[in-house]
Amino acid sequence: MNDDTTFDETLPCTRGCAWDSLVEGEAPRPKHARHGLLCDSCYYRLRHALELVPDLMANMRAQINGFGAAPMGERVSGGGGGSPAPLRVGPLDASDSLFAKLVLWTGSVSETLSVAPPHVSVWINLTEVQGSRVVTPERAHEISTELVGWFLDRLETIAALPLAIAFHDDLCYGYDDARGVFTLAGAYGVEPRPVRDADKRECPLCGQREVFVKFPDKLDPDLTVMCAACEWVAPPQQVDRILHAVAA
Repeated sequence: MNDDTTFDETLPCTRGCAWDSLVEGEAPRPKHARHGLLCDSCYYRLRHALELVPDLMANMRAQINGFGAAPMGERVSGGGGGSPAPLRVGPLDASDSLFAKLVLWTGSVSETLSVAPPHVSVWINLTEVQGSRVVTPERAHEISTELVGWFLDRLETIAALPLAIAFHDDLCYGYDDARGVFTLAGAYGVEPRPVRDADKRECPLCGQREVFVKFPDKLDPDLTVMCAACEWVAPPQQVDRILHAVAA
């Protein structure tokens, strides 16, 4: 979805994000809202969280009947002979809760934007007992991919809506009774995606083409541009320029 809407990039991020000052005694510098109401860190954190969902969802469903994360291509298909293994309630409830969270947000966003919500296969509806339908890891991955794709196609527009902050916080961090993506990823596992060589840039310190964008995660909430070879970290004033070069 192409969105030609322009925003005043001099406005501060609505979540109150700021760069730590490089000068002692100087006040932190607010991060600009370059994506609707959100700064680069918040926007890319949200985008990264959404992109983790399909693999995370499949891992959680795979652990309902077994132990450990399932690599892509080794999804549990269900059925077959023999006695069923005891269900693990933790990943069952967690995957159902995350699915319900995504469905609720498609409703809120579609109503706000006056667009049709995505048409995905029924997993559960919000009046049923969680876990009342069998969903294989493979099917969970397919359904959540459709939901995530719907959000990603509209993410710049969503970032400009008043609900953007709540959407970001709910998806990324969540709450005690409905954990967010990064907490769930730490509990159930998601293999990190390797950085493509084409996305790396030359390091101004060591000269090697190993500068990459480290997206926010559960351990570090900030977006960082750094060199994998010498561990140089780009200062705040260079981050936007490097991000635009990688995106070009």
